[in-house]
Amino acid sequence: MNEKLAMTLRWLSYVALFFCAAWFVFLCYQSYHQVFDTTGSHIHWEAKQNQVLFVSTVFLLYIALTLAVIGLCVAFFINLIKGIQHEELFPKKNIRLIFIAVLLLFLQTVASDNLNQAFISKGPAVIALTSNPFVQSLILLVFGILYKMGCQVAAEHDLTV
Repeated sequence: MNEKLAMTLRWLSYVALFFCAAWFVFLCYQSYHQVFDTTGSHIHWEAKQNQVLFVSTVFLLYIALTLAVIGLCVAFFINLIKGIQHEELFPKKNIRLIFIAVLLLFLQTVASDNLNQAFISKGPAVIALTSNPFVQSLILLVFGILYKMGCQVAAEHDLTV
């Protein structure tokens, strides 16, 4: 593998890991202020019990799915860094992570869209479904298929050499 390319990929992986850490810190900060900062809060805690239950469920689902997506991103880039050290450009472990991320990102985006609606809604709980989860998941799915093809090509290349 070209040493300059390997160094660039390694550096970009570390930058991506930094952004994953920043995303986690932002998630913690945002979550704290959404739940505990009642001054100027957009959450209507005085709403009916079933509406508060809906907001709480969507909020916890959003947090759990976001943490899972962050974890998958971190695992992907750690596998990539380890693969670069072993001169493996496409670690096979990442194929499974990408396809799991497709599903989790879809659910996380749906939860995110509904979280915004749930926090500001004063009426009954309504589930919002936009095009964002479909487009993001489709793009990640295409990336996953391309990555899997890259793994297969790299394996064939290793066999011919």
